[in-house]
Amino acid sequence: MKRAIFPSNGVRCLAIAAVLCAASSVSAELPDIGYIGVFKDATHDTSPASGGAGYNVCPAQYEQFQCWIWCLPCWEGMSGAVFAVSFPTTVVILNTVQNPDIRASFGTIVEGIDFVLNKDACQMDWMWTHQITMLRLGLPTVSDKIEIVPHPDSYMGGLGFYICYAEPFPAPIDVLTPLYICWSPDPGPLGVQETNWGAIKSLF
Repeated sequence: MKRAIFPSNGVRCLAIAAVLCAASSVSAELPDIGYIGVFKDATHDTSPASGGAGYNVCPAQYEQFQCWIWCLPCWEGMSGAVFAVSFPTTVVILNTVQNPDIRASFGTIVEGIDFVLNKDACQMDWMWTHQITMLRLGLPTVSDKIEIVPHPDSYMGGLGFYICYAEPFPAPIDVLTPLYICWSPDPGPLGVQETNWGAIKSLF
């Protein structure tokens, strides 16, 4: 089974923009591999028009802010997922809202979560899994990030989507973007993995 590919020292900004813009509508063709990312709001917008603002936020010290976990299934659909979320010590989680379409979940997003959607549900478009409200403890001069990581206790690699009507094991996925906090220069690292260019550009 292929392992999920993580960005090294940054996000694949141009590739991200291509994926998000093309896959923002239901009519867009779904990719061959699923994606998961952390965004600042319900729009999951990192388009060039927004300046990549969907994945960078800079709250003041002791100010509340939100992050959203968004998933884009592959063309085979999604019926569940397994992953974890890494939070820096400079934020405190105040509240977590789980998507009501999730039928059963095991664990937490911090310790690692494994969930399935409502019976016979097959997600074929963008879906948010969790909405998290947090309190920022760090100063705006301190840069941090909230990112998707593998479930530490999973026996199947710890990061994947359950494919609709397929064997009950998670398929590999790719991490689209973390949520950068007060990153400088705004909107965050601009690293691009050249090995992913061809695959991402050919999605749409």
